[in-house]
Amino acid sequence: MIGRIITLDPADDVAGACDRIEWANADRVALVMPEGMHWRELDFAQLCRAAKARGVEVAIVNRDFKQRMTAREVGLVAFALVNDAVNRQWLPAEDVEPIRRLTPPRRFAPNSLRRFFPRRNWFLLAGRALVTLAAFAVLAAAALSLLPEAEITLTASSQGIRTIVPVTLDTRADRVNLEARTIPATRIDVIVEGRMSTNTTGKKSVPRSKARGAVTFTNVLATPFTVPRNTVVRTTATSTPARFVTLSDVEVPPGGRADVAVEAIDPGPNANVAAGQINQVEGVPALAVTVINTAPTGGGGNVILPAVAEEDYRRLRIALRNKLLQEASDKMQQQREVVNDGLLILPETLFIADRQDETFDRFVTEQADTVSLNMRLQVAGLAVSPRDLEAVARGALKLKVPEGFELLAAEAVRGEVAEEGTGNEVLLFVEARGLAGAAIDENAVRRLVRGKTPADAQAALLQNFALKRNPRIEAGPDWLMQYVNRLPWVTLRINARVERE
Repeated sequence: MIGRIITLDPADDVAGACDRIEWANADRVALVMPEGMHWRELDFAQLCRAAKARGVEVAIVNRDFKQRMTAREVGLVAFALVNDAVNRQWLPAEDVEPIRRLTPPRRFAPNSLRRFFPRRNWFLLAGRALVTLAAFAVLAAAALSLLPEAEITLTASSQGIRTIVPVTLDTRADRVNLEARTIPATRIDVIVEGRMSTNTTGKKSVPRSKARGAVTFTNVLATPFTVPRNTVVRTTATSTPARFVTLSDVEVPPGGRADVAVEAIDPGPNANVAAGQINQVEGVPALAVTVINTAPTGGGGNVILPAVAEEDYRRLRIALRNKLLQEASDKMQQQREVVNDGLLILPETLFIADRQDETFDRFVTEQADTVSLNMRLQVAGLAVSPRDLEAVARGALKLKVPEGFELLAAEAVRGEVAEEGTGNEVLLFVEARGLAGAAIDENAVRRLVRGKTPADAQAALLQNFALKRNPRIEAGPDWLMQYVNRLPWVTLRINARVERE
């Protein structure tokens, strides 16, 4: 008799069976495997080792002959029924000691049984057997040629499915975790540098033309005085005085007046002053003469020229940064570890680990037509296996497949990252796209339509399977279908083909 009878659940695996043997706390245990459970030889071997380690004799109860043979090959006892395991004597797993004969075997005289077993011509018997088999084959072929045959073409219904999957890229993971939707990633670092120029968009008013006019000198001496050329005169009423120089020598009579042309020293509109504003003489001539402008000066003006603006800095910095990030992505994709492992660099995960240099050749507000930027960056990014991304996408899409459909294809379209990563863990949103098609078993189609009329078969197929259009049924030969008008009863004569669009 046995100690325990344990019925396994279809969801149990080998590890679970080993645990249940330990919990049984018995010397002998019979494991009853449900129908449809199939173990490999390696699984039975693992169970056998666990049973020996615990000192338990284990018997396998399984109706499947192949499963019993596999169990016996690794040293386990196997029965087809539970009653056999209960009533029959178990043999130990080790080799059984051979039965020894206690009395010598009975000896027969030569040819003493010849009258019971006459000599036969085995070559003749073999020839007859071959002829018989050939005759049966010919008869079977003739019978099959008279039976109807059918060709059924089904166009399965299909539909596209998609979902957004948040995937965690973890440099510390070593395998894909479909439940947590985490895949291993490798951090890659490269150094890139470049230079870029752009036209300036700022405006700067630059003085260009000088103001001109005339002033009148009055001699305060009793003798004539000559005011030399380039004598400086200026205004005093404004916070920033406008200074002018005389353009020629002028002699001023005693107590008299003399006019002379003047020109502003600095270009720009600041030297356009009203009458009476120029009222002071600089230098030695101020001891002999006074000055006044009786008319306003004019002609001084500015010109608007391009200059560097803060917006130029910002635009140039963004453009060069994006260019260097693209170069970094291309450079990472050529790294040996990426190429050898078939990895894929995700541009969405790139980030600047260190900004080693950023130098502009012009200052803000400086007058210039162009401004240039030199930049050197250390860029880091994550590389993943495309197969891992597809595995996560496929796992997510399987949950979206409608009942009666199966997932035919899946792909992962990379989206955006939730936030810039630090090189160890990044959350990436992936759009999983797939195609689900109606699950159609060709053997089930044959069993469903055999023996039915073409019309009944078509109705049965439309009722049991999701089809895009009416099934196409071709039965023959034509002369036989005129009398029978039924599909073959033998499923071997029915060819079912499923098309997917």
